[in-house]
Amino acid sequence: MEDKPFEFIPAAKSSPFILTCEHAAVDIPDEYHHLGLSDADLNKHIARDKGAGEICRLLAEKLGCAAFLGKYSRLLIDLNRRMDESELIVKESDKIQIPGNADLSDAERQKRIDRFYAPYYKAINAYIDNMKQQGITPVIFSIHSYTPQLKGGNYRPWQAGVLYHKPAAFADYLYKNLAKSSKVIGENVPYDLRQYNTGAVIICGEEKGLDYGLIEIRDDEFDNLAAGAAEWAQILSDIMLKYRS
Repeated sequence: MEDKPFEFIPAAKSSPFILTCEHAAVDIPDEYHHLGLSDADLNKHIARDKGAGEICRLLAEKLGCAAFLGKYSRLLIDLNRRMDESELIVKESDKIQIPGNADLSDAERQKRIDRFYAPYYKAINAYIDNMKQQGITPVIFSIHSYTPQLKGGNYRPWQAGVLYHKPAAFADYLYKNLAKSSKVIGENVPYDLRQYNTGAVIICGEEKGLDYGLIEIRDDEFDNLAAGAAEWAQILSDIMLKYRS
């Protein structure tokens, strides 16, 4: 029997938070032969979000909450997209061609959805339902990272951004408290989620009437991976432990 296509960290204590990290991993099953990419390409941001998985695991430990992390590269299938989006499986990312995704058949697309995508959302939704049955209203928090520049564009000055589609109480709380820190924090940057009705926080949070937020952290904060992840996990836990308290 094949292992689950995601990593699950169970809650260690009562907490409203469910953490998600769709781009935590760089792995690709052997049968896909690295999608035709070099090891150097797979070590770039196009394949995963540097530091995001490490923060997610540390934060889950500090909060005692549940977490769901993607186990495979976003290039195989992007868990932070809707099933019907063209960017669910990309043919090119940041000017790099993805040979293993070229001329993808409908059957192969559906195979990846069934094998890697659907189980992830099924598990999160089941966990949300279970929390509700226990009288706990979940808060969905998704963790991502971004590059200082993309596709030769302008430098992104923010060390992190808090994103939301429609206004959300937790996103607002997180932004206002992070803005008090020594970090340079932006709102709906480097991407404006108000323009994109997609992603796990929308699918599992907003559309279910749940509170939510998403953080994007500039990945040069993880040039020292262990130290950067530990710093951000501490910053976030200090803020999040006071939410609803």
